[in-house]
Amino acid sequence: MNLKLPFRISLVSICLLMPLAYISCGNDEPRTTSETGTDKDVYEVRGRYLSTDLRGESISVVHETVPDVMNAMRMSLRIDDASVAETLQTGDIIRFDMVRSEAGWFARNIELLSPDTELDLPDHLREVGLPQ
Repeated sequence: MNLKLPFRISLVSICLLMPLAYISCGNDEPRTTSETGTDKDVYEVRGRYLSTDLRGESISVVHETVPDVMNAMRMSLRIDDASVAETLQTGDIIRFDMVRSEAGWFARNIELLSPDTELDLPDHLREVGLPQ
């Protein structure tokens, strides 16, 4: 079989890249925290709810510092059940368990706190999610 060099290079490239493409096309279904988290990776966190993504798979929050883990910040966290966030409104103060897993960070056990709860946030995050 006499294949021209550019065709051989393309064929070899395709053969080498196909397994990589197959591996990277994992299941698009969100993992549950029971599948991905462990108790040693659970942190109780307080913050302010900002929004839920369009697919209902994650929420955006501003949260307080998690000691020895991360600074206070704005971040998105995956959730197991979109119905949990349906009752939340932008600016609501919440408490939740932040779970670290191989797939990233998840929020579970989300609870609404009193609106007058004072969050310990740095100045640049203090007003995020509040009505203007």
